[in-house]
Amino acid sequence: MNMARLRATPLLALCVACSGTKSAGPPALNVVTITATDFVFDAPDTIPAGLTTFRMLNQGRELHQAVIFGAPGKTFAELEAAEQPTESMVGWWHAFLAMQPTLPGGPGVVTGGDSSIITANLAPGNYVIACFMASPDGKLHVQKGMFRRLVVTPAPAGATAAAEPKSDVTVTLSDFAFATSSPLTAGTHTIRVENSGPQIHELTIERLAPGKTLADFQQWLAGGMRGPPVSAPVGGFAGPDKGKVGWVTVTLTPGTYLLTCYVPDAKDGAPHLLHGMVQQVTIS
Repeated sequence: MNMARLRATPLLALCVACSGTKSAGPPALNVVTITATDFVFDAPDTIPAGLTTFRMLNQGRELHQAVIFGAPGKTFAELEAAEQPTESMVGWWHAFLAMQPTLPGGPGVVTGGDSSIITANLAPGNYVIACFMASPDGKLHVQKGMFRRLVVTPAPAGATAAAEPKSDVTVTLSDFAFATSSPLTAGTHTIRVENSGPQIHELTIERLAPGKTLADFQQWLAGGMRGPPVSAPVGGFAGPDKGKVGWVTVTLTPGTYLLTCYVPDAKDGAPHLLHGMVQQVTIS
């Protein structure tokens, strides 16, 4: 689950003035910072349930992501054992899915020095934050110890739920396509990500190198990803589960991009992008 191969801070709910007096609006979203280095996460041990904005800062040299997953009733030991790939990646993925994991969503992949910002709704339970990117030596970061436990506690009784982020575009994920409610343009966007498919999907946003196209990307993949990459990740949303939603905030500059999904397929284990879940878009 690579599950993948953003820079503005979302606006939080504020008190507004009305008739000369200030009235309380919905509570602000809980904001959690995750710092990623090679190969460690620094993050809180415990957070309350509910809508949460996760801001991952990549301070490492390699690409990093922060996939957040759990499974009802599972212990941390069981979750950590399930995240470690075996020699058969397809067999491992099928075993992982058999655990019936929940992936509310996590910050997508960015390069060193960049940040990735998403908002997801987390239910109480045990979760693991993990990076499934691969190093040049072929080992996944999670195999190098890049995972961290996270406990999500029930929200206080009577607490008012935070308002959902305001989005300006919706991207719907399905087997195996992306559908956007309106064209993506240059600037900062808060994208609502909806998974309408029967399995886990993700939205990874990659900027193509100047002069490169989707055909060049596909040729690079077919060649075993040898040589310099033809695209660079600028963030995304790792997840969500089928039927769930989340939000990603990203700043796009003019250029050519790819929307991709690297999640292994539930049947054959092949990344969804090999099933056609990759789309080229031009940002102007």
